[in-house]
Amino acid sequence: MENPMKSPSTQGGWLTSIGVIFASPWFALVAVAVAQLLTFRSIHNGLFADDYFHRAVLSGSERYGELLPAPQGMFRFATGDPAHTQAWMDVGWIPWWTDPHIKAEFFQFIPTQTHILDYWLWPNHPELMHVQSLVWLALLVFLAAKFYQQTFGPSWMAGVAALLFAIEDAHALPAGWICNRNSMIAACFGISCLMAHDMWRRQGKVWAFWLALLLWGASLCSKEEGIATCAYLFAYAVWMDGATVRNRFLTLVPYGVVLIVWRAVRDSLGFGVAHIGFYSDPFTDAGRFFTAFFERYPVLLFGQWAGLSELCVLFGSTFWWIAVCYVGFLGLVFWPLLQRDRTARFFATGMLLAVIPICATFPMDRLLMFTGLGAFGLMASFWNGVFAVNELRHGFGLWRRVAVPVAVLFVVLHVVIAPLLLTVRVSAPWGPRAITESMFPRIQFDQSIQHQDLIVINPPIGWLAGYCQLCYEHEGMPAPQAVRALASGIDGVTVRRTSDRTIEVTPHKGYVKFPDSILRNEQHPLKVGEQVHLARMTATVLTVEDARPKIVMFSFQTPLEDESLRWIQFRDGKYIPWIPPAVGEEITLPGIQGPMSRWR
Repeated sequence: MENPMKSPSTQGGWLTSIGVIFASPWFALVAVAVAQLLTFRSIHNGLFADDYFHRAVLSGSERYGELLPAPQGMFRFATGDPAHTQAWMDVGWIPWWTDPHIKAEFFQFIPTQTHILDYWLWPNHPELMHVQSLVWLALLVFLAAKFYQQTFGPSWMAGVAALLFAIEDAHALPAGWICNRNSMIAACFGISCLMAHDMWRRQGKVWAFWLALLLWGASLCSKEEGIATCAYLFAYAVWMDGATVRNRFLTLVPYGVVLIVWRAVRDSLGFGVAHIGFYSDPFTDAGRFFTAFFERYPVLLFGQWAGLSELCVLFGSTFWWIAVCYVGFLGLVFWPLLQRDRTARFFATGMLLAVIPICATFPMDRLLMFTGLGAFGLMASFWNGVFAVNELRHGFGLWRRVAVPVAVLFVVLHVVIAPLLLTVRVSAPWGPRAITESMFPRIQFDQSIQHQDLIVINPPIGWLAGYCQLCYEHEGMPAPQAVRALASGIDGVTVRRTSDRTIEVTPHKGYVKFPDSILRNEQHPLKVGEQVHLARMTATVLTVEDARPKIVMFSFQTPLEDESLRWIQFRDGKYIPWIPPAVGEEITLPGIQGPMSRWR
């Protein structure tokens, strides 16, 4: 019986000289070796952001233990309980503008066990935690390579697709950030599910059916992103399954049952998101998800085919239109191939559907794991159509005049530039060290800081400032009693002192602006006169502009010069001491220069 996943395309020309190498079943190991060579520097990355939270959860925290979830709940960042949110705000882990009902609890059971293993075996060796992440990357690339071999059959296209997947720079953050290994784990189970499903449908192996269901559930229990597996299951039923139309879609029913059970278990355990800026649940927050879908879908596809979807932050609507035009153009270029190659249609359909669930959160390249699986299969098919298929080489002259430059562009972007970016991005997954290290106040304090509130007048990213407490504890340094991030300083702020205990702070482009909007979405804005009470400080919204606070007054229990308050500001790339102005005086702190200034 002919393999229904084997491309009908033929090979020829110069490709025959290297085709044997790329078509070899052993090429999967070559792809793994290349991926490891490009990413091994990540073992020196240490901990970052959520990693410190996870360390406190899994290793214990003498000071903050009562505020932390149990180890199995290490991905429960906000519970939706106002009392819990208040406790975190009082300490300063999250800033004063946080929505009290914010909920961010992610169902990631299997990755949690891998982190527990890390802190059981080598709790003080982050480099070994990164080694485990690289092991997952190796498994991911190996499985992807085998999936392409199973899809294309003994073809050079399988090796090319595997190599493209191995050197994809969008994998840098999942590979280089311990907290984000969950994406790789979900993809490992998802790809394994697809392979088992194909064995069931093509070879009739009943055990493969049950294995596929188990792997599908494991992918869902690794990260919500694993739901993208169903994009390829659906694409398989449409294009690759040889059964009748009715029976094809009946094969999807068991996967739907698993999905329903997973969702019911997830919800019953209290996992989910609500009142949060970057995330929207398509079932409980359909309106916001629908809006986000149109905003994010072309941006994410652009990121897959051209890179750096995060650029949408810098260029706004201009970038959206560029993405729409670019993606639309590629659709026209691919159309002749899609009409003639069912394998290309399978990959294209899976890729296009896999983008839908990741529209639930802010566009980032790290979300493109499942999307890339289809994109690189499609890219290999496209190169085959451009350079090797006689029908397309000789029967579509106008198409070839466009397709050849596009094929060359893909070579430049995904064969030349991508591996270079991967080596850079994996060792600095959140950006240049100079930027990431400035996100947290890391001043060396004396022991008195433990009885002081650290007032950060203008942190670059307000919601990250409070992480310094977990960093200090991890490093055995004195930590503040609490952290108070008053306003993001990206655009500059004006500070006016109105009494011995109050100041008014005006960010030049308002509060709750990206990226601080992660902690309060547009549906639940702060209003004029609303007060937020924290331990020893109260924030009062005085004016609002564009549905966001413009001027906020901060009232303290003590005079601003009291020894219980330690003031710092961010200036010239570092945190330095700051002295509040005299009563009646107004001063302006300049905005941040450098890459982050583009967020203005």
